[in-house]
Amino acid sequence: MKKAAFAVLVVSACVAFGFGQDVQIKDQMPFVYAYLECSGSFSQISGKIGEFMNAYFGQGLNPSEALFAIYFNTPGQVPEAELKWLIGMPVSADVTPAAPLQKGEFKYPKVASCIHIGPYEKVGETYAKMMAYISQNGWNIAGPAMEWYLDNPMAVAPENLRTEVILPVEKK
Repeated sequence: MKKAAFAVLVVSACVAFGFGQDVQIKDQMPFVYAYLECSGSFSQISGKIGEFMNAYFGQGLNPSEALFAIYFNTPGQVPEAELKWLIGMPVSADVTPAAPLQKGEFKYPKVASCIHIGPYEKVGETYAKMMAYISQNGWNIAGPAMEWYLDNPMAVAPENLRTEVILPVEKK
């Protein structure tokens, strides 16, 4: 009994500290989403999420999955003012959102996926792990980075937040 309790404690600690969160290459079904186009500093994310949610729910759209962001470039690639990103949620294919929302489709058939556990500010560690895995296993990045926000940051402590990081990939 004590060994079982110890094993559960060890597994829980590993999950809490992000150990064992392996990169996976998986098939990705295409999906349609409503989104708010954004640019500039990522410090605007909280405000843009609020703007997106007001428009999304104000149009009577019903969420079927979690909120996500897609990042088309990073601060190391372009000046902060030129950053391009979006906030979105899946919708059914027959939905036509009204301005300021737009409609998009995620059409990457193969992705690398990894669950980041911890504060959003440390998600870069997961990206570094994923980039090393992708390079070492014969893949190339084939599209923009996506982050699925699996928890409500108002209800979950930062060290326990789960974010699924998705990177579209293709074989080299």
